[in-house]
Amino acid sequence: MGGWRAGLHLLAGEPGSGKTSFALCNAAAAARQGFPVLFLSFDVQSELLVMKLLCQQSEINCREMLDGVLEPGIMQTAMAAQAETFSRITLIEADPELPHREAEELARQLIADSARDRILVVVDYLQIWAAGSREFSEFRHEIAKLMTAMRRLALSLDSPVLAISSQNRKHQGEAVLQSLEGTSDLEYSADSISFLINVERPASQGSYTHPDDLITKSRSVSINLRKNRFGETASRMVKFLPATGVFDEETVRRPLGR
Repeated sequence: MGGWRAGLHLLAGEPGSGKTSFALCNAAAAARQGFPVLFLSFDVQSELLVMKLLCQQSEINCREMLDGVLEPGIMQTAMAAQAETFSRITLIEADPELPHREAEELARQLIADSARDRILVVVDYLQIWAAGSREFSEFRHEIAKLMTAMRRLALSLDSPVLAISSQNRKHQGEAVLQSLEGTSDLEYSADSISFLINVERPASQGSYTHPDDLITKSRSVSINLRKNRFGETASRMVKFLPATGVFDEETVRRPLGR
């Protein structure tokens, strides 16, 4: 994609496909380059997000950390190594009733406190935030209103807004625009739309045979850019390691086509 350009970017996928981990990976990449990051989580507690981010960036097994079987000093060393990167990331366990204007004011303050003129804003995820404001009787209108606000935020800040979206049941696990849950405004308002797809099994087969497979076994994931106002669309195969939250694009070099 040539980096996150200023605009509204959507990331969708079925549950367990690694959407939050992918967003955290991009947040860390932006922070390492000196940019401030605002991560608004409407789904996961901030403490858990910090843990996931630390494990991901230090390649620490999250299960081992939770079970308390890591050797003494590993976490302290990892925290010290990531201190500069983490200092640029603001993780907020956001209330679904959070006003759009308040989010913009916070983003502007983070820009002002940094040496950069733009910010990466992450919304995890759209449908929960939209559900917090019941101005309209139909949920699709709430989604449309939020999309308009997020697009205005991106243009006002001249910055990228990465918003995670859920998929509807009919097309869950498919990299198709009509799978976005809520309204067709999602498809038309976004500057880019990407999908994380588990490619080791057909979507119709449901989840893995054992729940632990989702958090322990590495698996192939296809990152599909299906809409891109800034250039071409394409797909890439990567390995996702749920135990650490790492996406390894070094293991698979072959593109899926355009």
